[in-house]
Amino acid sequence: MKRGILLISVLLCAIILSSAAMAQYLPATSSATAKSAKQKDIVLTTADIKDSYKVIGIVSIRGGEVNLDALNSKLKDAGKELGADAVIGIQYFTYSGYVYAYGTAVKIKE
Repeated sequence: MKRGILLISVLLCAIILSSAAMAQYLPATSSATAKSAKQKDIVLTTADIKDSYKVIGIVSIRGGEVNLDALNSKLKDAGKELGADAVIGIQYFTYSGYVYAYGTAVKIKE
């Protein structure tokens, strides 16, 4: 009886973990693909880029919790508002219970 419950538990865990892993590899829907084709995604990097670029400005974000995905999303939104193609040299730090991120918004020369 105990062996059967253990076997079923292991099997269920394997199914749950494999479904969570597969969700990351599913292709985007057509509406998401159309949206991304219309709007170019902004590149975020903590380093410099090799392409020639023009500096547009500095973007800085403050978040309430340590959630890098949310901070990066806010950095991308701030970069889009400035018309940037990338935000480079991003730095993250904490101060007084807040997480901050800042970087340089740039427009890549063609």
